[in-house]
Amino acid sequence: MIKTTSDNATDHAAVAAENDFRLLRHFATVSLVAFVVVAVLLGYVFRMLSVDALINGYQSEHINHARILSNELWDAHFGPLVQSVADLPAEQLARATQIPALHQKVIKLLEGTRIYKIKVYDLQGRTMYSTDLEQIGEDKSDNAGVLGGLRGLNSSELVHQNQLSSFEGELQDRDVIESYIPRYDPLTGKVSGVFEIYRDATTVLAQVGQRQWLLVAAVVALLAMLYLAVFIIVKRAQDKIIAQHQERQIDQQALALSEERWKFALEGAGDGVWDRNLQTGEVVFSRRFMEIHGFAAHEPEHQAEAWQARIHPDDLARIEADRLAYLAGDKATYANERRMQSRDGRWKWILSRGMVVSRDAQGNPLRMIGTHTDITERHEREEALRLASTVILTMDEATLVTNQHNVILSVNPAFTVITGYSPSEAIGRDPKLLASGTHSAMFYQAMWEQLASSGHWHGEICNRRKNGELYIEWLSIKQVRDAQGAPSHYVAVFSDISERKASEARMQQLAHFDVLTGLPNRALFGDRLRQAIAKARRDKTRLALMFIDIDKFKPVNDGLGHHVGDLLLKEVAQRLADCVRRESDTVARIGGDEFVVMLPEMATVQSATLVAQKILAALSRPFDIVAQQIHISASIGIAFSPEHGADEHALLQNADAAMYQAKNNGRNQLYVAPMPS
Repeated sequence: MIKTTSDNATDHAAVAAENDFRLLRHFATVSLVAFVVVAVLLGYVFRMLSVDALINGYQSEHINHARILSNELWDAHFGPLVQSVADLPAEQLARATQIPALHQKVIKLLEGTRIYKIKVYDLQGRTMYSTDLEQIGEDKSDNAGVLGGLRGLNSSELVHQNQLSSFEGELQDRDVIESYIPRYDPLTGKVSGVFEIYRDATTVLAQVGQRQWLLVAAVVALLAMLYLAVFIIVKRAQDKIIAQHQERQIDQQALALSEERWKFALEGAGDGVWDRNLQTGEVVFSRRFMEIHGFAAHEPEHQAEAWQARIHPDDLARIEADRLAYLAGDKATYANERRMQSRDGRWKWILSRGMVVSRDAQGNPLRMIGTHTDITERHEREEALRLASTVILTMDEATLVTNQHNVILSVNPAFTVITGYSPSEAIGRDPKLLASGTHSAMFYQAMWEQLASSGHWHGEICNRRKNGELYIEWLSIKQVRDAQGAPSHYVAVFSDISERKASEARMQQLAHFDVLTGLPNRALFGDRLRQAIAKARRDKTRLALMFIDIDKFKPVNDGLGHHVGDLLLKEVAQRLADCVRRESDTVARIGGDEFVVMLPEMATVQSATLVAQKILAALSRPFDIVAQQIHISASIGIAFSPEHGADEHALLQNADAAMYQAKNNGRNQLYVAPMPS
């Protein structure tokens, strides 16, 4: 315990403590400013990386969209449009007769995408088509993106538009990703036009901005907490040094005055001690008690009422009930937790404990001694744990925790939603209960080796739900180590990405396969043909290429309708596929009624003609479509590599020329391109 008077030594110590505290406060201020600067720089770097990733991701999607637009519309619409209006002045381009029908097809093809505007430029940089019809005819020959596209370069940039138009209406104040994608002629391999694709990135950029500021706030908070911990440690060490000096002075006074009550053993244990006279209400406090509440020893009145006013109003009734129950003998101990306001206005959590040490002859309590312990940090830790638990319980990602023997200890509700296993069904078991059997033992061995070496692993994995359904998840595993550095737990977080993977597969299908027949389209076939020619060149083998055109298809399509024509093309595709059986053979649709068949390792002309005759016979059989019998035939041109072309363009041109010769010879027959002498 202490008195309210101080000698000169104590005054000097107090002055030194105040000066030291000011130095610490200035140091804290400068450090926090530095933390904010570092956090802002990190936020800026995060934003730049996020924007670059966004632009690259959108550019990849725009390339796929450009391929789809090219595959579906260029040969039939954009290409003829560019040729037909090449000599027209700019002001007449928008009045081209092909524009309305083309506009409707473009809008229909873009349904379901997030693209809101496209433009198509010819080789002179003129706007041959735009979903904003008013922009058709504009000269963009000096536009850097258009110039780059004409040179065969893909480019994208993020721009801000105060006002822009789309086929859905006028848009205000938007952030836009603009991509310029060259279109290559599949026969010549040269650029034949440029697509400009617009996509709204306002919402995504807003989310990036939110995450940026959350990152800045988190970094500032983390660094501030780290520094606060160091500051508290230094401040407490300083306080202890000063307190030790003061305590020596007090001990000397206490020994001289023989005031035994100032010798509470709890003073050195960090608890504040109070000694209350229950008859008069007078109370005496220890130095540590005063420090806990932010006061000097002489400042507060030594009365119970002054401290009662500092208790949080919501805690008063409970504390009074605890005190009365203890004094009445209904409770064996007096202890409770309450919030108390310190001198600087902050609310602290205090553990108050006490006991009656003196009673009168009638058993009425006379004197009560107790302690105050600052448990604010403990409450904050408990609150942080409750918050972390709430986050885990409410997050959409599934989590599970195992011990070092890989036995599941806990799971969150999202785990049950994704896998179908309840906590009681999963806890105590090995995570292998989710295994689908699609991964090899080497896959899991590599996973555990990486966990052991780096402490973490993440990647895609195929697992099985309780109902037997397979799903794909993105899994992240972290290794937790104990104080000795040995692995003690593993924490896994995963999310179901099956829908996303299916969407990616659908995009790949649209980009590389014909929508009607399901056969490879011109782009995919061109890639396969290049690879097959390269392989044939290495292996010194011959490759046969058939160019097939359906005879009498236009009368069927015009007379019976496009629906019947589409059904006929699907049946033709099926019969062509049935005529080739080797895995290396490829059947593709490259135009309206034009198909190609690639036959690698075809040693002789006779072998190729046998396959062609089989195709002619298959297509000559009647087709039963919507209760009608349809008769067609085919003209087939055959070219061989390397005799008729060392690359895909030359080979395809020679096969096309041979097909036209077959048509000129009367149709329903094949023609082999003459071998060079």
